[in-house]
Amino acid sequence: MKIVVTGSSGTLAQGLIQLVLSTTKHSLILVDHKPPPPGSELDNPRIEYVTAELRTYTNFLEILTSKRVDALIHLASYPNPFLAHASETHNANVTLSFNALQAAVEAKIKRVVMASSINATSAAYAFGEPTYDYFPLDEQHPMRPEDAYSLSKAVMEVQCDAFARFNPEISIASLRFHHCVNTKKNSSQIVKDARKDLWGYVLMESAARACLLALDVPWKGHEVMYIVGNQHSAQGYNAEEIAKTYFPKTKRKSGPLSPSQGFYDCSKAERLIGWKHEGGRMPA
Repeated sequence: MKIVVTGSSGTLAQGLIQLVLSTTKHSLILVDHKPPPPGSELDNPRIEYVTAELRTYTNFLEILTSKRVDALIHLASYPNPFLAHASETHNANVTLSFNALQAAVEAKIKRVVMASSINATSAAYAFGEPTYDYFPLDEQHPMRPEDAYSLSKAVMEVQCDAFARFNPEISIASLRFHHCVNTKKNSSQIVKDARKDLWGYVLMESAARACLLALDVPWKGHEVMYIVGNQHSAQGYNAEEIAKTYFPKTKRKSGPLSPSQGFYDCSKAERLIGWKHEGGRMPA
């Protein structure tokens, strides 16, 4: 399979590249607005690098149509609200996601993965305290974005719904990633500071694996899935106790939380793409 990966100089993309090369026979077209970073595998026959400004729609469409692409993994975006003015962050991200979907449809690509975020519900970047109706969170929980970045991810998911409605043969997976790390995260010293995003993280290899698994699905349409570690990162703290301390009004979806249980319900990702945080099937 020939896969276009946008935002290829980003952290998640780098983990994805390594996973593809080490576990699959896929080839990659890596697209970013800046040249490949030092140490890139420029001579690898399975990799092609393209430098392009994807906010210009014709550039996006040209890449997808001229390369005979089988799938698209769209990771390009501002990854948080602090790197640019709010107008730039929101408008760039929303334009990029629309261009990705529109170009995929025009290029007749049927397999698309879009990088969403746990912040689509409002989490780490909420201006005040985020409101959580119940724990663990699932994909049915209301989205209440407040900042420009989180809003752009919520809009992206609405875009995906629209494209799936009018293109019934396409499969689109919006993967709500948490903080991607190379080793298990331990926030035992900053429990209060990590409360907004619910003491979560995802291992880089597991996040990359989710991207590949989401390309190999029998279903059509658009699905949103949490891709988060199954255990919280507040080492030494009981999940139920910290939930009561920092979110005393939040209900439980199905009984008390177990001591190390994460605050995100990722059962949908396991059901629809066969993903588990550690372990689970590897992509073909």
